[in-house]
Amino acid sequence: MENLFTIKKVAELTGLTVHAIRAWEKRYNVVNPERTDTNRRLYSFEDVEKLKYLHLASEEGFSIGSIHHLETEKLKELLGKEESVSSQVLKDKTKSEENSAESYLNNCLQAIKNLDANTLEEELNRALVKFTQPMLIKKIITPLLNKIGDLWRTGEIRIVDEHVSTGIFRKFLSRLIDNNRVGENAPTLLVATPKGQLHELGALIISVIASADGWNVVYMGPDLPGEEIVAAVEKLNPRVLALSIVYPVDDYTLEREMAKIGQLLSNDTKLFAGGRSVFAYEKTLNEMNAQIIVDIEHFREELDKVRII
Repeated sequence: MENLFTIKKVAELTGLTVHAIRAWEKRYNVVNPERTDTNRRLYSFEDVEKLKYLHLASEEGFSIGSIHHLETEKLKELLGKEESVSSQVLKDKTKSEENSAESYLNNCLQAIKNLDANTLEEELNRALVKFTQPMLIKKIITPLLNKIGDLWRTGEIRIVDEHVSTGIFRKFLSRLIDNNRVGENAPTLLVATPKGQLHELGALIISVIASADGWNVVYMGPDLPGEEIVAAVEKLNPRVLALSIVYPVDDYTLEREMAKIGQLLSNDTKLFAGGRSVFAYEKTLNEMNAQIIVDIEHFREELDKVRII
């Protein structure tokens, strides 16, 4: 058993979430871990190596649905890598990425505290060279936004600091979406926040992720009434409508708007909903047959599943 790894350790070594590992096993049968008497998963080094390369390939823009059947050696060829990845190399690579990400995070936070919009934008552009877009979102953007919220709540930064940095993030993410041009036959994803939802960075983040994965993203903006969202769905007939729900957790108006969307939707468009407050509206979303999105990896997996329908 000494050469076997728990799912938590595999997540640490590969950069995947525990949820993603379980989902890939269930949906694509990418690895078959051993089981203890208590049904606990134990993964071999070969399992870890394959999951790591699958993760690297997905970060390079390959759809997991199109590569899940490939053996590790084929994945290495696909990525142009010849060396074998030992567990120590995996650890070293993860630590190196963490250190690099930490450096960008610190530089960005200092720029925000100094109200230095130019430096903040420069640091984000430098990080974009270092990381793929999905990894940039995961390792830099999302932790940074969470940290900004914490600093604002504790009074370590002012409202103006938060507003200026939000403007930079909005511009940066919008530019990424514009640059991720796709072919005419790409499936369409509509993204918006419902009426009363003014926080749009979450919606922009999922727009970047989807556009990087080859979706034709139409970002409709924040604070849209339900009937306007449905009108856009009927006009564009997208494969997926994605809604971002961030704050607050007890908005009766949002409950009504969501119910309105559910009643008015009349085509086969799939409905996704995610964001920090999404589970506060779980009952309403379930009644709408909406797919609740847990995190970025889950979002990419669900998009990939819908793409091949």
